[in-house]
Amino acid sequence: MQTAHPRSRQRWLIRGLALATLMAVSTGCWGTWGLRQSYRNYITSPIAGGSIATEPGATWLDGPGSGKGPFQWDFDWSTFDVATETGSVQLKGGVHTKGHAFGGGYLLDTSFWNPRLDIAGDTGTLYADLNYRPSAGSPPALQNLVAAPNTAFATVDLSGEDFTPDADGFVTISDAPMTGIPAAMTLIGWDAFYPNPVALDPYSVRFKPEWAPVFINQPTVTVSQTTDLRVGDVITVWGKGFDPAGNIGTRPPFSGQPAGVYATFGKFTDPWQPSTGAPSANRPITSQKWAVPAATRALIDPAGTNPSFVTIDAYGRWKATLTIGTSAAATGDYGVYVYPGSGAVNPAHEIETLTTFAP
Repeated sequence: MQTAHPRSRQRWLIRGLALATLMAVSTGCWGTWGLRQSYRNYITSPIAGGSIATEPGATWLDGPGSGKGPFQWDFDWSTFDVATETGSVQLKGGVHTKGHAFGGGYLLDTSFWNPRLDIAGDTGTLYADLNYRPSAGSPPALQNLVAAPNTAFATVDLSGEDFTPDADGFVTISDAPMTGIPAAMTLIGWDAFYPNPVALDPYSVRFKPEWAPVFINQPTVTVSQTTDLRVGDVITVWGKGFDPAGNIGTRPPFSGQPAGVYATFGKFTDPWQPSTGAPSANRPITSQKWAVPAATRALIDPAGTNPSFVTIDAYGRWKATLTIGTSAAATGDYGVYVYPGSGAVNPAHEIETLTTFAP
């Protein structure tokens, strides 16, 4: 869960969130999905003693009981061919669920981010970025967080849907039945609690067939979890609004090329920003990924398989996973730090998200 901090350098966060809200209202596009009602009720019951929190982009709708209603997700983009009834609808936002406190954390600790529906006629597949602690086993033990981006999570029955756009050009899917994909249910341990096939809450979405992503030159960073971290946990970091043609490198390996940004975890000492002239010694890193545009990545990783790199797409978006570690640095603050690569300097791309470890 991303937590604001007085020293955060995400200057455009408030403006960006306000713009995203305005876009969702003005486009008339939205999505609704509640995971599974009985799961929400269980997590928030006295038995699990847990909680559910929504992250920017998702809103928990009201409803009866502690599990309330489903979640409404902001619309991001869509590309859908009405003639062939194929395409994708991308929503955005996150929902973090946790229950059964244990050892300074929670045995049940799962977050669901950015659901995307891929449509192929009567059948759809819902994908999500997951962060979760694997099943504890017996006796219970607190496992490390695992990141599973772009996981095929559910099969969606679209046989009852009419994909004909209405008079305003919108396509609407209403309460489409969903069942969990067995591999995904095993990942998060739901196969041990619910009968197979695992029934999920229905899925609804309203979208226009073609709504391209929007590039807004206001870099922001979202982190899947920032509190109660443990050594060995793997978290997910999403970047948006990073100009893929910016940050021209001044040293190898990308001298004269758009050099993207480093996404790092470490214990940095103020000042840490390259734009202030801070030495690299102030930036001791324990985990790093390098986000670069596809053309730049091809120069050093033509197969696109080197796990040290991730790709910034044409709309300024990237996604990386980082492993939590400790540093020998005597002073500083642990956090996720993003800054330009290959010697480039750009204060707007120097962003910190501070983190804390579990007690």
